[in-house]
Amino acid sequence: MTAASSVPAVAVSAIHLACSLGDTPEAVWAGIEGAVRGLTPRGPRHLCGQLARPDGAEEPDAALRLAVHHATGAWAASGLARSALAPDRVAVVLGTTDWGAPDFRHHLDDHRDRALARPHTAADAIAGALGLTGPREVFVNGCVASACALGHAADLVRTGRADAVLVGGLNLLDDSVLAAFDSWRALDRAGCSPYRRSDGTSLGEGVAFLVLEPAGRAGMNPLGYLLGHALTGDAHHITAPHPDGEGLARAIRAALADAGIGPELIGYVNGHGTGTRANDIAELRALGSVFDVRPPVSSTKSQTGHTLGASGALEAAVTVLALRHHTLPGDPAPAPGGPLASVVGDGRDIAAGAARPAPGLEYALSTSVGFGGQNAALVFGAVASGRRAYPGGGEVLVTGAGVVHPRATGRAAFLAVLRTAGPAIPEAEVTEAELAPYIPPADWPRLDPFGRLVTAAARLAEADAGPGTCLDPARIGLVLATASGPVTTHNAMAELHAQGLAPSPVLAPNAVAGVHAGHAAVALDARGPTVVLSAGDASGLLALGQAADLVRAGRADVVYVVAADEAAPALRAGFAHHGLLAKEAGRPYDVDADGGVLTPAAVALVLESAEHADRRGARVLGRILGHAGAGAAVGPGGVEESGATLARCLADAARRSGITPDDLPHLYGTSWGHPATDAAEARALAHFPGPRANICGATGYTQAAGALLTTLAALEACSDPTLARRPLTATRRPLTELSSASAPGRPTAALVTAISRGGTCAAAAVRAP
Repeated sequence: MTAASSVPAVAVSAIHLACSLGDTPEAVWAGIEGAVRGLTPRGPRHLCGQLARPDGAEEPDAALRLAVHHATGAWAASGLARSALAPDRVAVVLGTTDWGAPDFRHHLDDHRDRALARPHTAADAIAGALGLTGPREVFVNGCVASACALGHAADLVRTGRADAVLVGGLNLLDDSVLAAFDSWRALDRAGCSPYRRSDGTSLGEGVAFLVLEPAGRAGMNPLGYLLGHALTGDAHHITAPHPDGEGLARAIRAALADAGIGPELIGYVNGHGTGTRANDIAELRALGSVFDVRPPVSSTKSQTGHTLGASGALEAAVTVLALRHHTLPGDPAPAPGGPLASVVGDGRDIAAGAARPAPGLEYALSTSVGFGGQNAALVFGAVASGRRAYPGGGEVLVTGAGVVHPRATGRAAFLAVLRTAGPAIPEAEVTEAELAPYIPPADWPRLDPFGRLVTAAARLAEADAGPGTCLDPARIGLVLATASGPVTTHNAMAELHAQGLAPSPVLAPNAVAGVHAGHAAVALDARGPTVVLSAGDASGLLALGQAADLVRAGRADVVYVVAADEAAPALRAGFAHHGLLAKEAGRPYDVDADGGVLTPAAVALVLESAEHADRRGARVLGRILGHAGAGAAVGPGGVEESGATLARCLADAARRSGITPDDLPHLYGTSWGHPATDAAEARALAHFPGPRANICGATGYTQAAGALLTTLAALEACSDPTLARRPLTATRRPLTELSSASAPGRPTAALVTAISRGGTCAAAAVRAP
């Protein structure tokens, strides 16, 4: 895109959803309109929003069945299934907090590769069922996950990366999660009453999918339009919002600016409204600071419960339906009063009772807030805003890096090791002594092993980027990628639950991936957009692309992109049980490859706009030229061994970056000794001339971190050809597909690729300073 591309309005062409109010859009809207209370008993002490599971589907996993069922419903309703739209022009984007069974060993026994591909199995199942092969991404940052997914989906349409996006959210209840909320005393046993009694929340289940596409398609009957979106961070507290809602207020203002409308046009707010006092007060204060006259506000959670990762999509769907029907949703909770009276005021703007007509309703706002201090705002309209200028095209620089790895700590030490290292050492660990210098002592007890990796890498990158990294904390973003997430915490919670014990209130928040991004954001004072992705091994490159897009679009001046994964005992046990650990060494692209060497690691890159870097006199390590994503329709755990989709993804990244075959770029893969992904990646790389390399023989299998470690190595190789002379550490008998590799020369650009089991592909192009 150029610096001022004209982009179309983003239309919502279809919706399909289910929650405790019903399992079709019509049933859910009837419940919303009638102010039906959808909370029912779960156990002796709790009221929850629970949904029925569809019967007759072949997929035995309830989450996958629900996801495929409702995604298929939305896709059919859009009419695009009958169109000539190319499958590779359709993206699948999901937001969820559903990581599958917390006990990894149990989940792994169900199906080896499908389990290893979690938590993105639902997106893979949807793409496989519908044959969709465009970009595929999964957001996992807690309660803002599917709101993040919607904003990203809109940008895929705006930037022309997709002609349609099937986007949604999914969350099923897990008793260990219920126990965690109970340990925080955060549940209202009478059922939540947002903005009124505000004595606690109620949990719920939900699934919602929307189809987004450019406005104007012949035959389209839009339900509404997603006009603007924004993300911010508080960098204030891990589980509590800023008391004045400062971060949320910034998100709302930014979303309105993105939509090109003023606050006076908003006629309804579907608030996050969890029913907890701190959240409700902070949110109402945020709205009060944005709106001179606060528009009517309600929270869907009083009817459905808090559907966690699905809430952003579910509540966005309700907001669109409210615009469609020109109706303010009802609310069964009692009238305002009590401790919130001073914030609520006279309560005239707090919806109560049955729905009421709003014939002039044209614009509405939906807000989401999550653990880790993350805020999201979405602006919807009943009418399109027309084509608008969309910023983009600015140069994105890499100005710092931090590495945490058993073989080295810090960028320079890691690159030095790559020049001489032999095969990765099995069962190597990062010690507490290596992490301690980068973790404030007061934070150490609150961080689990995953969180310590994330925070240490971010702090190392901050130091490497030099002083004065950013003048405005609100312009610092953070994108976190992980394949397996906080495995140690998930496993500990599962074991406690199996024993009938409640989790520690200090331990439990660490089960939410967004919390670890929040810890890093506090350490960095990063108050800009915060995103957490989990799509398997490709997650690191997907995060790199998201971070670069945030800078190019002017949403941030500096973005820390962090990728991290543990090698926890439960994870090692799963890999070993199914024969995925190498007997001696990981040998990528070797005909005798028998698995990988599972290794913990974290890496952070500092991405910065050229203008900002120049202003502060930053040292430049390299440039991010472009990126691309795609997905093979192979279903959960599958691998397209032909490598055709990955080759298409690489070609797209090269085209977007202006790289031609004559450039003979370095070609860096990230497969780690898994025979199927090795074959797919080698066949994809064989389509391009240039010297080929893979550092995973030396680093081990570091999951999501592998792609960012490889990107750092690729940047170094573009400047220093001595690194490129050790292309395949530990590989003895390369696959035949690599036999045509060009001899190492002096290329100044590189293509990096990654593939996840389940079909997600990513590629990025980088260049020397």
